[in-house]
This record gives sequence, structure tokens and C-alpha cells, in this order.
Amino acid sequence: MRSTASHYYESHKMADAVVKSNADISVSNQKKLKNLDHVKTIEFTKSLDGLIAGSNTSIRVQAKTSQLSTYQVTSGKLPKRSNEIALSKTEHGKYKIGDYISLKNKSNKNISGFKNSKYKIVGFVTSSDYLLKQNLGTTSVGTGQIDTYAVVSKSAFTSDTPTTALINYDNLKGSSYSDRYEKQVEQNVANSESKIQKLVENRKQKIIDKSYTKIDTQLPILQKMYGDKATLIITKEKTRVSTKTNALKYQIQSRNDYNAGYNQFGEDAKRIDVLSNTFPIIFFAVAILVVLLTMSRMGEEKRIELGTLRALGYTKYDTMKVFLSYGLLASIIGTSIGAWFGTTFLPKKIFAAYAANFVIPNFQTPVSWKWIIISLVITIICTVLPAVYVAGSSLKEKPATLMLPKPPKTGSKILLERIPFIWEKLSFNYKVTLRNLFRYKFKSCMTIIGVMGCTALLITGFGIKDSLNNIVTTQYKDIIHYDLIGMYNPTDTTKNIDAYKNRISGIKRINSKTTIYYENVTSKTSAMNNNQQISLIVPKDKNQFSKYVTLRDPNTHNKIRLSSDGVVITQKLAKIMHVSVGDKITIKTSTGQKHRLRISAITEMYAGHNIYMNANYYQKIFNESLTYNSIMMKLNNRSGKNIDNISRQLTKQHASVTVVQSDDAKETINNILNGLNNLVLIIIVAASLLAFVVLFTLTNINVSERIRELSTIKVLGFYPMEVVMYIYRETFILTLLGIIFGFAGGSWLHNYIMQTLPPETAMADMTLFWTNFTLSGIMTVAFSIIVMIFMARKISKVDMLGALKSVD
Repeated sequence: MRSTASHYYESHKMADAVVKSNADISVSNQKKLKNLDHVKTIEFTKSLDGLIAGSNTSIRVQAKTSQLSTYQVTSGKLPKRSNEIALSKTEHGKYKIGDYISLKNKSNKNISGFKNSKYKIVGFVTSSDYLLKQNLGTTSVGTGQIDTYAVVSKSAFTSDTPTTALINYDNLKGSSYSDRYEKQVEQNVANSESKIQKLVENRKQKIIDKSYTKIDTQLPILQKMYGDKATLIITKEKTRVSTKTNALKYQIQSRNDYNAGYNQFGEDAKRIDVLSNTFPIIFFAVAILVVLLTMSRMGEEKRIELGTLRALGYTKYDTMKVFLSYGLLASIIGTSIGAWFGTTFLPKKIFAAYAANFVIPNFQTPVSWKWIIISLVITIICTVLPAVYVAGSSLKEKPATLMLPKPPKTGSKILLERIPFIWEKLSFNYKVTLRNLFRYKFKSCMTIIGVMGCTALLITGFGIKDSLNNIVTTQYKDIIHYDLIGMYNPTDTTKNIDAYKNRISGIKRINSKTTIYYENVTSKTSAMNNNQQISLIVPKDKNQFSKYVTLRDPNTHNKIRLSSDGVVITQKLAKIMHVSVGDKITIKTSTGQKHRLRISAITEMYAGHNIYMNANYYQKIFNESLTYNSIMMKLNNRSGKNIDNISRQLTKQHASVTVVQSDDAKETINNILNGLNNLVLIIIVAASLLAFVVLFTLTNINVSERIRELSTIKVLGFYPMEVVMYIYRETFILTLLGIIFGFAGGSWLHNYIMQTLPPETAMADMTLFWTNFTLSGIMTVAFSIIVMIFMARKISKVDMLGALKSVD
């Protein structure tokens, strides 16, 4: 996955970092950005958001780049003229080359900043900046989420002044997602932050100085024209300029922060790491047990043949060639087939599951010779050495002795025989069964271990799915009760803000609403490669807030109240930041300011990172009065269609900034579930096949070794079913013991996987349901019954006299 992504990023010349501004980047600041440390290449661009006329589709239109984060044409061509446009590849089915589209703003008017409103579609493209098929970023139009993107020539904009700087560094080593690459990028970004914030402050000061000069020049004229009112006009003007300068910000971000798809793809690859470092070890361990036992049995079966060859004058080496050849051929053929499955079929199936939400094409499956060779070596050791060891031990005996079957193991008293009140109550059949279990200790242990491993894998496979399915219900039934957060610009005019609030009051489908402060902040530890995206929420009415979000202790479920001496943070954030109640966490705002927050409580949450605080603590930490900027809403109809409908109504308002939907986190969870469904199916099928192979192989060996014993009891008059149960009773007991141990092993493995499998922004419910154990146990027992049906047919066809005369 990482190799495929790296190739895709390289082909698009993806930027290492991006500087974004909510205003134009001046020429002087462009020069200063070029002089930042370790900047190899820098390219400036800009974008505008709008709606495709006649639809509800929100679109981000960007200027064409030539050096960094370039666009790859999938059909047609890139735009050259000011009225040409190339759309995202995902729009290919809706539009065709030669069609025309019109772009409008949220007021259904022409977008300010574009020379044209109507564009001819000349091509379809892909971009490394948009790796996800959905949720491409936030916007102030439509539902608050970007639906698609497009590229135009720079001549399509009315101004050449850019708002974004794309950066590549000259001191990076390693490929995308490698620790070496990610840490160096983050270090470069961190080193540049203070310099970039200095640029902002200088820019602010220049705006202020220019405004004061203008005011000083106009003051005599205004006093002459308006008299005493001149002071009021001037005051309205430290206020307008102050608002404008305070809103100005530059923000530098690495790939992990500015590109949600890049981060999510990397997180998916990490989840594969967890699984690939766990399940193959168990599969291989169980398979090794089967191979060891099978090859050891082969050495014993060939005993008479070895004696015959030695009697005919063959050397010890010549007589053992069959074991070397068989072991090597089995290893090479098995490894070859396994390598093919492991480098083509399975990876493609897993990638298809995980990459279903991404637009990254051309999945690469390079041959991993390192792991193939390691697997081959282990397989050769496990197939050749046991057989050679058994045969070698046999060859120490005289040929005449070898030509006789190996005498069966002698029985001995077992522990239960020394407990008369239990032993005397057992029937003859069970006494024989228990003696045989202890008589063949090695095979009994192998069966238990094999079944245990397979049962543990089945429990974990079923448990992974149930654990993740359960968090959607818990999150949106017990914890999150709101549907929308409408963000508005508090520095807009009073008229526009009132219009925004009145629009919300006029929507009858809104059940209830509450005012909050909402801001996106980040936090990270020194060990992290990327910042954690956090939603900072400050309710105006902390008593009413519980109707929208339930803050509760993860263990006791006791309600948590917001205090004036600390913040409440979500459970997964506390875990990955390695903090607990009483510790402090550092957050960084979009303007680059850092603040230390004391943690007063940790609340249960399964998706997304949130920090909750009351107004008093906010003012204490930020040293400024709180200006509320959002309204949190509960809807009567919680369907996605209704949420989108109301979101569009809100973003049409002039004061609107964006709309945050609570089910965005639900979509993150569903993406994880969709990615895991096929993977869980693969695990369950593989574990089932392995369980069947283990039981079949070990039972078959057991029957083969004791064929004379079975013939004897048949001759003595045992009924056919009694003969079958003579063997199956042992298998069934060992299977049940394996299942019981498997329950314990599955619980541990499930807990380990679910601690490490979810991404950094989500956590799973650790509960294992009784159905996970029951279904896994029933499946394993069913496999053992199927095996015994096969064995019953084999036993029924045994030539009793032939088996008993084999010694002669």
C-alpha cells in the first residue's frame, strides 16, 4: 500500500508542505517564503469555492500548477484558456468533454474573483491533494463539505496574487510514511512556524500603518464635512482595520495535516501492519505443528523401507534421499503457491477493501524476496529436519530390526487411576480413551495447540467486526445527540449575524439548539509524526449542553461536569497523548499560538478528538473574552438527506463560515468497517481451513498409526460405530480442550488487536459477545465431525486380516 501511494505521490509531484492564507500573499512575503530553510521548490497558487449551477455540488476550483501538486490527465487535456476547465476523474460519468458548466456562489451569483462564470470542460484529472472519494475538505458552501474539485488556468482568475504556497524540501530522505521522511518534514514545518507568524505580524503592522496614514490624511476633511461625527466615522474605520488584521493568518502544514486522504491512507496501512505482524505468526505456528508431526510420521512409516534398502546394500545417505527430496519439493512447491497468493491475490483483495474510499489506482504488488526466502528457509527446516531426524535415529538400528514394525508404546498408569472413586465409575471405553490420550502425549498436545490457535483466530475475526459495529450504536445513541454545528463569522455585521440566527429559528425541522464556541486546534507529542486534529467546544449554557453531548466517565458512566479549573478531553486523545487527569496538554490554534490546558476529566468517545471547557476556564487560558461563533442543533429527522438539506440552507447565509455534521465521524467509522469486512472474511476462511487441516491431519495420523489396534477391536466384535468412537472420542475431547484454551487465547488476541487496530482518531468497544465464542466453538466442532465422517469411511474399509498379518 505504501509503495503504491509513494509512486502515485511522486507522479503528481506532491508538495511536502503547504502554506495557506485567508488573504492574498504579498509579493514581499512570497520572496520571504522562498528563503525559508531547506526550501528546494516553491510554487504559488490559489483556489475559490463555489457551486455547480443547477446542482447541489460544491466544488473547489484551483489554479493549474506546473512544479508541485500537479494534475494528471486521465482523458482530454489540461485547460489553457481562461474559460476552460478540467474536472475530477470522479465526475467522468456525469459530464463529458465539450460540456459547459456554470459556477455560482452561495447566493447563486457569479463568483467574485473569476473572469468567467461559464466554462467548457476540456478534460478529467486526478490530484494527489484529493485522495478520498468523499469528504474532500470543509467549505463555506453547500453542505459544508467539498464534493469535487476542478482545475483552471491562472488566467481564469481576476487577480494573480496567490493564497497558497506549495513547498518541497531539500533535506528529506526516505519514502512517504517512513519515520525518517515524516519526522524531517514535521521538523522543517516546526522550524518555519515562528518565521511565518512573523511575516503575518509584519503584514498586519503594514496594514495598520497604511490605515493610520489614510486616517491622518482624511481627518481634516472629515472634520470639515461632518464636524463632531468625524470621530465616530474614524472609530468605525481601528475597529474595521482591527477586525481585518486579527482575521489575517498564515498556516503551514505538512502532508499529514493539510491532506486528510494522505493521513487516512497512512493510518490504513498501519492497521494492516498490526494485522500482518500478528495473524501470520499464528497461522505459521499452527502450520509448522502440522508439518512437524506429518514429516515425523513419514519417517516412522518408511521404517520397513529403510531397513530393506539398508539390507540391499544402500548407504545411509542414499536411503535418506527420499526424505530430502520430498521435503525440499514440498517446501518449494508450497512456498511458490503461497508466494503467489501472498503477493498477488490476497494483497489485491485487501487493498480493494481498504482503498475503496480512495482514488489511488495501479496497485503495485512487488515481489518481497526477503519474506519469501525467510518462509522457504523455515519451511525447509520444518519439512526436512523432522523426517531426517526420525530416519537418522531409525538407521542406527540393525536392518533386520528396521524391517519389523515399530512396537507400539507401552501403556502406563495415569493420574486418574490413582483416584479410585473417579476411575472406578468410568466405563471401559472412557478408561481406554483417557489412557490413549496420555499414551500419545505429543500428538494430544499438538491437537490442542492447533485447535486453540484456530479457535482464537475465529473468535478474533468475529470479534473485530462486532467491536467496531457496536461503537456506531454507542456513539450516536448514548453520547452524541446533536446533528449539526453551524459556524458563523462573529465579526460580520450585526444584520447578517441576526439573519443567520433567524434563519435557524425559522427551520421547523430543528428540534432544539444551543450556542457554543467552536474551533479546530491541534496537538502532538514529540514522538508523533503528525498533529492530532481536535475540536475545541465551549458551551454557552453548560447545563443545557448535556442534551447535545453526554460527558461521562468511560468506566463508571458517571456524568462529568465542566469545571473552571480544567478541560474535559476524549478517551482516545488521552490515550495517544499519554496523559491522565491532573496532567497538562498543549494545544496550538490556527494562528500558531500555543496554550497549556489542565485535564480535569476524561470522557468516553469512540470517534474524533474533542476538548470541552467552560467559558471561565477559556478566558483564564486565552486571556481574552469569549465570542461565541456557532450554534449546535438537534433535528427531528436525523437522516443524512435532511442533515444535508439544512446544511445547504445555512451555508447560503452571508454570515455562514461552514457547517460541521456530527455524522462525519460516523462516516470515518463506516470507512473502517468497510475496509475490515473483507479482511475479517479472509481471516475467518483461512482460520477455518487451517482448523480443518489440523484436525484432519492429526486424526488421519492417529488412525494410520493405530490401524492394527483398530483391526484388533473389530475382530473382537466391536460394532462399526464403537470402532469409530474409539478414535473420535479422543479427537472430540482434545478438540473441546483446544476450544476452551482457544477462548482464553482469542480473548487476549482480540484485546490486543482492538487496542492497536483502530486509527489515532477512533477506538473500539473491547467487549466480546457470547456469540463470538459460541459460533467459533460450533464451527470447530463441526470441522471435527466432518473429519470423523471421512475417517469412518477409511476405518470401515480396513482389511483386518491384512493389517494383523503385516508383522509376519
